Amino acid sequence: MSQINIVTAQNVVLKIELANIGDRFLASIIDFLIKFGITMIAGAIAGEFNDTFVSFLVGVLMVITWIFYSLVFEQFMDGQTPGKRSRKIKVARLDGAPLTFGSLLLRWTLRIADFYAACIGLWMIVGTEKHQRLGDMAAGTILVSTRQRVTLDDTFYNETGAGYVPTYREAERLTSREAEIIQEVFMEYRQNDKYELVTLAANKVKELLQVHTYKDDLTFLKTVLMDYNHLGAHETRPSEGAGEFSVSI
Repeated sequence: MSQINIVTAQNVVLKIELANIGDRFLASIIDFLIKFGITMIAGAIAGEFNDTFVSFLVGVLMVITWIFYSLVFEQFMDGQTPGKRSRKIKVARLDGAPLTFGSLLLRWTLRIADFYAACIGLWMIVGTEKHQRLGDMAAGTILVSTRQRVTLDDTFYNETGAGYVPTYREAERLTSREAEIIQEVFMEYRQNDKYELVTLAANKVKELLQVHTYKDDLTFLKTVLMDYNHLGAHETRPSEGAGEFSVSI
């Protein structure tokens, strides 16, 4: 897997795993099949009605589906289409900031150039350091992997060496109870495979600490716990503030 380091506006260094060519290709095939399936279903419906107006509406639907498919899904699925989600990859900003509609729109607009210069676009994906096509370069985006790269045995208060550099210094703002809640989420996931709790906890921790990350939710929470432990694991907010972060298990 290709990895790059990104320095965010908060001077946090993120080690990002780029999406590989195989996953990008398979995601494109899956999205193509979905669009083709929608076209076939819409065509069958139009054939049943045998009406000019209905045929016109179905034709408009098919055109919109093929043209705006990726833009709409990436906007409402946080940088993913169904194909990308199935392959665990997503569009992300190169500067570590949250995706904006403007960057997605620019990336989508230049798909035309990538399509008509397919050989050049493919060469750029394969040959450039960040595997970016023209649209990605213009929009400042990359395709990253969201695959889980951590085992649960590594998730609890690991010892950190003297040279350990915290990724999220904001973790010292957690209370001991909030750190315990994260551990409880890990335990529930290990016992009952409830990854939705991991996602819920990760979202709440991101909101509480006001951080943004490309890491998958499990890795993010593990890193937060390690940073919390390394930074002293002491209370930094009044106990009544602990209620800001809670997860129903």
